[in-house]
Amino acid sequence: MSAYKFDSRTKTWIANETEVSNSSATQDIIRYLRWAGTAMIVISAIGFMLQGHADLLPAYRYWLGLAFTFLLCLGGLICAYGLKETTGARIFFALGVAFLPVQVSQVSAMLYNFSQGDLALQLPYSWLQFEQVQPSLIAIDLAISAVLLVLVSYAGFSMLARRQVKMLMIAMLLGNGYLLLPIRDGIGIPLMIVCLFFILRAIEHRLRQDSAMQLYEGLAARVLISLPLLILVGRSVLHPVSLVLSVVLAAIVAVIGIIDIKRYTDSSLVVVGQWFGTFATLLAWLLVSNNWDDFIPTHYGLLLPMVLLLFVLSAFVEYYPTAYRGIGACLAFGLMAGALFNEQAFAPLLALATGVLLSLIGLRQREKTPFFCGHLCFLGGILFYCRYAIDAYQHAPWLSSIGLGLLVLLAASYLEKRQQIILRKVDAYWDELKSWD
Repeated sequence: MSAYKFDSRTKTWIANETEVSNSSATQDIIRYLRWAGTAMIVISAIGFMLQGHADLLPAYRYWLGLAFTFLLCLGGLICAYGLKETTGARIFFALGVAFLPVQVSQVSAMLYNFSQGDLALQLPYSWLQFEQVQPSLIAIDLAISAVLLVLVSYAGFSMLARRQVKMLMIAMLLGNGYLLLPIRDGIGIPLMIVCLFFILRAIEHRLRQDSAMQLYEGLAARVLISLPLLILVGRSVLHPVSLVLSVVLAAIVAVIGIIDIKRYTDSSLVVVGQWFGTFATLLAWLLVSNNWDDFIPTHYGLLLPMVLLLFVLSAFVEYYPTAYRGIGACLAFGLMAGALFNEQAFAPLLALATGVLLSLIGLRQREKTPFFCGHLCFLGGILFYCRYAIDAYQHAPWLSSIGLGLLVLLAASYLEKRQQIILRKVDAYWDELKSWD
């Protein structure tokens, strides 16, 4: 039966509703089958990597993973040239590209254990240990992985995003190059993660400018180039987590949750990401301060940077930036008041500086809370220094009285001359404050 039928009344061909409905149902079934097949392959591969080869030698693990990658590519070739069906070919080759970083990470484990010898950090997971692998076998595995990485990645990206193959290949080779480095120390790994994250972030920003990369195929290609970074992060947390790594991971969560997520969605996920990013930022500072307690002896040194972080975050968050600045201003005022009452070192100068900064921020953002908190901090610093004037008055009361009398007379004369201007400015000042948040 044809998908169209001729309408003799209108002399036109119209769609056969039954055929269209059947075609739509068939497409849904095909889509579900593809999702199910992909999920089965991924889950099976993960199961193999986690527990399915406990009795296998390290070298065999790599070769079985390699055979699995070849099977995926073979499935793609069958779909492309045998069945003449491109969607299935793209799925097979995308899965093949996805498992390439797994192969590279296994070669990296071989290189690390061979280069470090007895000094290599051995994890309590037998499936991650590659001991007693011959150098010749490592060289062969490395060469095969390099060739396979270039060929399969090029084929997969050509099917997913032909116009951006060069950029995608650069990102994939760079990410796997980082993954291949035999580094596991607490400083080298965080530096690698930071460098790779910002490089991939810049590449992702360029790729998103291409409208074709917004399609499902382009999205899959963009996800594939991030897999080496995800494996690098996952591998690093299996080792004892250092302070630097904790701060780096928290900073990455903050950048993604506060800045990057706004580029991808306008939904409520932006708010969720913002709170996660804020929590990660504050947690990073708490981790630093907890390990530097010898350099941060009081709670003032702990909370003042937190105030600064709240003001910095307010410049990037999408929701409630006024609340960030308001909480930061109130916290700063409380800290300055406590420091002045406890007569902490440099408390008056710090109160004056904090007052000026908060007042300027409130004036620029047209917000009352930072503005008044800044005025109160500045006034607290002034009052702290007023005690020196009181001491001077006690030592020479007659001289102080003369000076105070002169100031009062001058103030009266000034008000008499400019009272109308002053009243207008005061009224304008209050009207302006009423319009602020």
